[in-house]
Amino acid sequence: MRKFFFVLVVLLLLTGVLAACAPKKPAAPKGEVVLTVKGNIKTANVGEEYQFDLDMVKKEGKDLKTNDPWLEKELTYTGIPLSRLVEIVKPGDGATTLKLVAVDGYSAEVKIADCKGTDIMLAYAADGQDLSSDMGGPLKLVFADSLAKVYAPEAWAWMVVEITVK
Repeated sequence: MRKFFFVLVVLLLLTGVLAACAPKKPAAPKGEVVLTVKGNIKTANVGEEYQFDLDMVKKEGKDLKTNDPWLEKELTYTGIPLSRLVEIVKPGDGATTLKLVAVDGYSAEVKIADCKGTDIMLAYAADGQDLSSDMGGPLKLVFADSLAKVYAPEAWAWMVVEITVK
């Protein structure tokens, strides 16, 4: 009988240790979803997608000072660098491109290889103010000046709501 209880206790302890070591699914958004990432990704937080609310995006906020080709002035954008977004969702084998889609269906593509540092980001603020919809918010695809020859002004996307990794 003692042997049985000993084995039972050991099994329960092992179950607890194994459960603690199992990979945990990232937290789902608590607020309104502003961005959904889908496609060839290894990490998801809701079904097979990675969804972000604005607080999740703001947690990753970095600054990028750049010339906005549409507003024709220099602004300091704050947002989540696409390099960080790529780290979070972990693109699957063979993934090379991010297809960003705006609320109106407009889309732009960015090469994953170009997502370095803070050169390309989904901005949620400009000069310290949250982006309103008339400024391209809540999320606007912006590029560093150094990428102006690679990504034309038409690649800038306003009101981005979805990214497909392919």
